[in-house]
Amino acid sequence: MASRYGALGVDVNKKGVEFLKRITDDVFPEAFSPVVKDPLNPEWGIVLHTDGAGTKPVVSYVYYKETGEEKFFETMADDVVAMNVDDAACVGGVPTAFSDYVAVNPFKVPKQELLKSLAKGFSKVFSRLRENGVKVFFSGGETADLPDIVRTFDVSGTVVARVKLSEVITGREVSSGNVIVGLRSGGRSTYEERENSGIMCNGITLARHCLLVKEYLDKYPEIGSEAKGYYGRFKIDSFIDELNMSIGEALLSPSRVYLPIILKVIKKVEVKAIIHNTGGGLTKCLKIGRSIRYVKDNLPEPDPIFRLIQAESRETWRNMYRSFNMGIGLEVIVEKGDEDDVIDVSEKFHVDAQVIGRCEKSSDGNSLIIVSKNGRFKYHA
Repeated sequence: MASRYGALGVDVNKKGVEFLKRITDDVFPEAFSPVVKDPLNPEWGIVLHTDGAGTKPVVSYVYYKETGEEKFFETMADDVVAMNVDDAACVGGVPTAFSDYVAVNPFKVPKQELLKSLAKGFSKVFSRLRENGVKVFFSGGETADLPDIVRTFDVSGTVVARVKLSEVITGREVSSGNVIVGLRSGGRSTYEERENSGIMCNGITLARHCLLVKEYLDKYPEIGSEAKGYYGRFKIDSFIDELNMSIGEALLSPSRVYLPIILKVIKKVEVKAIIHNTGGGLTKCLKIGRSIRYVKDNLPEPDPIFRLIQAESRETWRNMYRSFNMGIGLEVIVEKGDEDDVIDVSEKFHVDAQVIGRCEKSSDGNSLIIVSKNGRFKYHA
């Protein structure tokens, strides 16, 4: 069955990216994030990573239009930082500086209110990181008025991280017998202000189209496109008991920043690979390692937000696991016997963690088997 996510114009496989990868100066092309040599220090590598908040800004825009409150722009800062620093840390990179890029349609979005709210958000997230032993310098960025290009606004950022080339986590060492420890994306960590739905930044296009009422598209046509939608039955402030929050709060739950946990785990155990389950969901591991069959047969029950999205969109469970993190935002692959150390570090930050699977030898390239209450699914790289 075709993906309902794909029908909305989102390609989870990111076809075409390979053309750009071919021209990179990546030292470890098989690693989770690109690493280039530091031209001033041959023993060190630089991780320069760029990412954004996806279509979460659309949700914050609707919330703002409905309430007039600028606070709903604030958590975009968490999302942009998380999507960058965690990807960099997956290869062992220690982030040092961050820059933002804000593109806005000033005819639709109040620019001063937006920037004021984002500044507050960035200040909070970097302060929380400092409190947890990670100092990332905010080095400014760029704001662009692009009314002919941008429908509402977009927020992205770039992080600079450094890692010794001899200490890069490449994924080459992933082998049969390794175990996969999954860190939850929902709940509330010691450095988060409130309970998190777990959705992070991926799958938001499908989520908002299947959950939010068509009334919003009629009122604010700038939030739509040529794709069919919105067709949901919820208002942005509809409180859902099983979520214990409103639809809008669930969709805007900031992506968890795993950086403080990752850096402590790296110091404590020998890590084979770290996988940030963003675009590609639980299939993100397929790009790591060689001739590995990833078996995930001890996954926790998906957080309520994912069950709701599946029920309302009627997306197949197979595609749900490919498009969403399904409650596991980060995976750490280690030797059997080291899993308790990873779990211990994570749980000290009040982030639930458990062994979710194992690695086996594969004879047909990388593959993934997911065994869950919702079915058994196999994926190939």
